[in-house]
Amino acid sequence: RLALPATVENIFQTLVGFVDTLLIAQLGLVAVTAVGLANTILNVYLAVYMALGVGATALIARSIGAGDRESLTFHVRQALVLSVGVGMLFGLLSLVFGRQMLVLMGADAESLAGAQA
Repeated sequence: RLALPATVENIFQTLVGFVDTLLIAQLGLVAVTAVGLANTILNVYLAVYMALGVGATALIARSIGAGDRESLTFHVRQALVLSVGVGMLFGLLSLVFGRQMLVLMGADAESLAGAQA
């Protein structure tokens, strides 16, 4: 019962990826490769955010269950600050080292141009 929302979310994420690939495939193989490369980096970022979300949810739920308003405020504030900080860090890393990350993943010149777009 508790896993149902997470399961539904994963199904929808898979469907979105499938539809994206289906639509991009109409543009050609290079476009599919470029989207696949970019999505690989995005999936790493999503995994980090999901882990942060699980941890924050557990701490916030414990605070609510204990009726500790001070702890609740602290954990919500920390979760927001951490999320914004990690988002800014990932954005900066992508901006500065995006090309290098794609090259390390084996992108050729043609798919590299598409993945950076």
